Amino acid sequence: MENQQNEQHKILWNSFLKGDDAAYAELYNLYVNKLFVFGMHFTSNREQVKDCTQDVFIKIYAGRHKLKPVKNVKVYLYTAMKNTLFNLFKKEVEHFHIDTIEPVFELEYPAEHQIIETEKLAIQKKEIAAIMQTVTPRQREVLYYRYVEELSYEEICKLMQMNYQSVRNLLHRTILKIRDKINNRK
Repeated sequence: MENQQNEQHKILWNSFLKGDDAAYAELYNLYVNKLFVFGMHFTSNREQVKDCTQDVFIKIYAGRHKLKPVKNVKVYLYTAMKNTLFNLFKKEVEHFHIDTIEPVFELEYPAEHQIIETEKLAIQKKEIAAIMQTVTPRQREVLYYRYVEELSYEEICKLMQMNYQSVRNLLHRTILKIRDKINNRK
Protein backbone atom coordinates (compact mmCIF):
# COMPACT_ATOMS: atom_id res chain seq x y z
CA MET A 1 0.00 0.00 0.00
CA GLU A 2 2.74 2.45 1.03
CA ASN A 3 4.77 1.55 -2.07
CA GLN A 4 1.76 1.98 -4.36
CA GLN A 5 0.97 5.31 -2.74
CA ASN A 6 4.58 6.43 -3.17
CA GLU A 7 4.42 5.57 -6.88
CA GLN A 8 1.19 7.56 -7.31
CA HIS A 9 2.71 10.53 -5.54
CA LYS A 10 5.83 10.30 -7.72
CA ILE A 11 3.61 10.45 -10.81
CA LEU A 12 1.91 13.56 -9.39
CA TRP A 13 5.30 15.07 -8.58
CA ASN A 14 6.60 14.47 -12.10
CA SER A 15 3.41 15.94 -13.60
CA PHE A 16 3.83 18.98 -11.34
CA LEU A 17 7.45 19.38 -12.52
CA LYS A 18 6.15 19.44 -16.12
CA GLY A 19 3.80 22.34 -15.27
CA ASP A 20 0.59 20.55 -14.25
CA ASP A 21 -1.04 22.87 -11.69
CA ALA A 22 -3.73 20.29 -10.90
CA ALA A 23 -1.00 17.85 -9.84
CA TYR A 24 0.48 20.57 -7.62
CA ALA A 25 -2.93 21.22 -6.05
CA GLU A 26 -3.39 17.51 -5.41
CA LEU A 27 0.05 17.22 -3.79
CA TYR A 28 -0.79 20.24 -1.67
CA ASN A 29 -4.07 18.69 -0.53
CA LEU A 30 -2.37 15.37 0.21
CA TYR A 31 0.45 16.84 2.29
CA VAL A 32 -0.55 20.18 3.81
CA ASN A 33 -2.06 18.64 6.97
CA LYS A 34 0.66 16.00 7.25
CA LEU A 35 3.38 18.65 7.10
CA PHE A 36 1.56 20.73 9.70
CA VAL A 37 1.30 17.78 12.11
CA PHE A 38 4.95 16.93 11.45
CA GLY A 39 5.99 20.51 12.13
CA MET A 40 4.06 20.56 15.43
CA HIS A 41 6.52 17.93 16.70
CA PHE A 42 9.20 20.62 16.71
CA THR A 43 7.32 23.58 18.19
CA SER A 44 3.97 24.31 19.74
CA ASN A 45 3.76 27.60 17.85
CA ARG A 46 0.94 26.83 15.42
CA GLU A 47 1.39 30.05 13.45
CA GLN A 48 5.09 29.36 12.82
CA VAL A 49 4.25 25.85 11.63
CA LYS A 50 1.46 27.14 9.37
CA ASP A 51 3.80 29.74 7.89
CA CYS A 52 6.56 27.19 7.31
CA THR A 53 4.10 24.77 5.71
CA GLN A 54 2.98 27.47 3.29
CA ASP A 55 6.61 28.46 2.65
CA VAL A 56 7.45 24.89 1.62
CA PHE A 57 4.68 24.83 -0.97
CA ILE A 58 5.42 28.34 -2.21
CA LYS A 59 9.12 27.53 -2.63
CA ILE A 60 8.54 24.29 -4.51
CA TYR A 61 6.03 25.97 -6.79
CA ALA A 62 8.26 28.96 -7.47
CA GLY A 63 11.34 26.80 -8.00
CA ARG A 64 9.79 23.85 -9.83
CA HIS A 65 11.85 24.49 -12.96
CA LYS A 66 14.96 23.70 -10.83
CA LEU A 67 13.50 20.63 -9.10
CA LYS A 68 14.19 17.06 -10.12
CA PRO A 69 12.19 13.82 -9.83
CA VAL A 70 12.39 12.32 -6.34
CA LYS A 71 12.33 8.75 -5.01
CA ASN A 72 9.88 9.54 -2.22
CA VAL A 73 7.70 12.66 -2.28
CA LYS A 74 6.77 12.36 1.39
CA VAL A 75 10.40 12.20 2.50
CA TYR A 76 11.27 15.10 0.22
CA LEU A 77 8.47 17.30 1.59
CA TYR A 78 9.17 16.32 5.23
CA THR A 79 12.83 17.19 4.71
CA ALA A 80 11.85 20.52 3.15
CA MET A 81 9.54 21.21 6.11
CA LYS A 82 12.20 20.30 8.64
CA ASN A 83 14.79 22.48 6.90
CA THR A 84 12.36 25.41 6.71
CA LEU A 85 11.63 25.11 10.43
CA PHE A 86 15.32 24.75 11.30
CA ASN A 87 16.19 27.88 9.35
CA LEU A 88 13.53 29.69 11.36
CA PHE A 89 14.84 28.26 14.65
CA LYS A 90 18.53 29.05 14.12
CA LYS A 91 18.40 31.96 16.55
CA GLU A 92 15.85 30.49 18.96
CA VAL A 93 17.88 28.42 21.43
CA GLU A 94 14.90 26.83 23.22
CA HIS A 95 14.14 24.72 20.16
CA PHE A 96 17.54 23.04 20.22
CA HIS A 97 19.40 20.49 22.30
CA ILE A 98 22.42 22.43 23.50
CA ASP A 99 24.80 19.45 23.40
CA THR A 100 24.05 18.47 19.79
CA ILE A 101 22.69 21.72 18.33
CA GLU A 102 19.85 19.61 16.97
CA PRO A 103 16.27 20.85 16.96
CA VAL A 104 14.11 19.25 19.63
CA PHE A 105 11.61 16.73 18.27
CA GLU A 106 8.63 16.40 20.58
CA LEU A 107 6.51 13.28 20.34
CA GLU A 108 2.88 14.29 20.48
CA TYR A 109 -0.13 12.47 19.28
CA PRO A 110 -1.98 13.79 16.28
CA ALA A 111 -4.90 16.11 16.87
CA GLU A 112 -7.37 13.29 16.17
CA HIS A 113 -5.93 11.28 19.05
CA GLN A 114 -6.19 14.26 21.39
CA ILE A 115 -9.82 14.84 20.37
CA ILE A 116 -10.65 11.18 21.04
CA GLU A 117 -8.93 11.32 24.43
CA THR A 118 -10.81 14.51 25.32
CA GLU A 119 -14.11 12.86 24.37
CA LYS A 120 -13.25 9.79 26.47
CA LEU A 121 -12.46 12.01 29.46
CA ALA A 122 -15.76 13.85 29.05
CA ILE A 123 -17.65 10.55 29.02
CA GLN A 124 -15.74 9.36 32.10
CA LYS A 125 -16.49 12.61 33.92
CA LYS A 126 -20.20 12.20 33.21
CA GLU A 127 -20.11 8.61 34.46
CA ILE A 128 -18.25 9.63 37.61
CA ALA A 129 -20.71 12.46 38.23
CA ALA A 130 -23.61 10.01 37.86
CA ILE A 131 -21.99 7.56 40.28
CA MET A 132 -21.24 10.35 42.75
CA GLN A 133 -24.94 11.22 42.80
CA THR A 134 -25.65 7.74 44.17
CA VAL A 135 -23.59 8.29 47.33
CA THR A 136 -24.71 10.41 50.25
CA PRO A 137 -23.44 13.93 50.83
CA ARG A 138 -21.50 12.64 53.84
CA GLN A 139 -19.83 9.98 51.66
CA ARG A 140 -18.93 12.61 49.03
CA GLU A 141 -17.50 14.76 51.79
CA VAL A 142 -15.23 12.01 53.13
CA LEU A 143 -14.04 11.20 49.59
CA TYR A 144 -13.28 14.84 48.95
CA TYR A 145 -11.29 15.25 52.13
CA ARG A 146 -9.31 12.05 51.66
CA TYR A 147 -8.63 12.01 47.92
CA VAL A 148 -8.91 15.59 46.73
CA GLU A 149 -7.57 17.45 49.74
CA GLU A 150 -5.41 14.44 50.75
CA LEU A 151 -6.15 14.91 54.43
CA SER A 152 -5.15 12.37 57.03
CA TYR A 153 -7.81 10.35 58.85
CA GLU A 154 -7.16 12.41 61.97
CA GLU A 155 -7.77 15.67 60.09
CA ILE A 156 -10.96 14.27 58.56
CA CYS A 157 -12.14 13.23 62.03
CA LYS A 158 -11.80 16.80 63.23
CA LEU A 159 -13.52 18.30 60.17
CA MET A 160 -16.41 15.85 60.18
CA GLN A 161 -16.60 15.60 63.97
CA MET A 162 -16.44 11.80 63.83
CA ASN A 163 -14.23 9.26 65.55
CA TYR A 164 -11.38 7.58 63.72
CA GLN A 165 -13.07 4.20 63.15
CA SER A 166 -16.28 5.82 61.91
CA VAL A 167 -14.34 7.81 59.30
CA ARG A 168 -12.51 4.68 58.12
CA ASN A 169 -15.77 2.72 57.95
CA LEU A 170 -17.55 5.49 56.07
CA LEU A 171 -14.73 5.76 53.55
CA HIS A 172 -14.53 1.99 53.13
CA ARG A 173 -18.31 1.64 52.57
CA THR A 174 -18.24 4.53 50.11
CA ILE A 175 -15.45 2.97 48.07
CA LEU A 176 -17.25 -0.39 48.02
CA LYS A 177 -20.45 1.30 46.84
CA ILE A 178 -18.59 3.14 44.08
CA ARG A 179 -16.83 -0.05 42.94
CA ASP A 180 -20.16 -1.83 42.85
CA LYS A 181 -21.68 0.94 40.70
CA ILE A 182 -18.69 0.92 38.34
CA ASN A 183 -18.85 -2.87 37.95
CA ASN A 184 -22.57 -2.69 37.25
CA ARG A 185 -22.02 -0.10 34.49
CA LYS A 186 -19.56 -2.33 32.62
